Amino acid sequence: MKKAFTLLEVNLAIMIMAGGILSIIGLYGLGFRESRQSREDVTATTYADAVMSPLVMALSSTNVTWQDFDRIRSSPGEEGWGAYLNRSTGLVDQDPQGKAQQAWQAVMSAVGSKAKVNTSWPNSAKSGMKAGLVVLREEGSAVVRLGFRATREPAELLAAPLFYTEVRFQGQTDVRSESEGGGK
Repeated sequence: MKKAFTLLEVNLAIMIMAGGILSIIGLYGLGFRESRQSREDVTATTYADAVMSPLVMALSSTNVTWQDFDRIRSSPGEEGWGAYLNRSTGLVDQDPQGKAQQAWQAVMSAVGSKAKVNTSWPNSAKSGMKAGLVVLREEGSAVVRLGFRATREPAELLAAPLFYTEVRFQGQTDVRSESEGGGK
């Protein structure tokens, strides 16, 4: 007499295999999403480096005078990231990049020429990223705080990872020359 599998045992085995196969198929979607997010994070990091490195170099340059450094104001406004929100809808503006470039230019016009760094906004056409830049400085403070975010979808700007740094004044203090009446 031969022993054989019963119909119940065969159905149970098929059900277990089907569950395993469906679980593996479900992981493909998760892996694809994580891979896409990883590429976007690397692109945002590269873009953040391209935007913030020249700013940090300019702000920490020893050629910058206190008078130039003191001209830096909070940008795009005192409200920080709130400046990127549309007041009527409460959503992020469709063109956050314009405000980010204005904040960049505000800093570079104050210190960029003395620091001798590239004073043009990095090209983001290839990456398709939209950026937000916040420059915060209290009046008279020797510290400038920089915050940067980048994403492909402007509506997701405030949910994007934040790249943040602080730069302390390291330039030349203003010394009056003898011709200005500061001599002996």
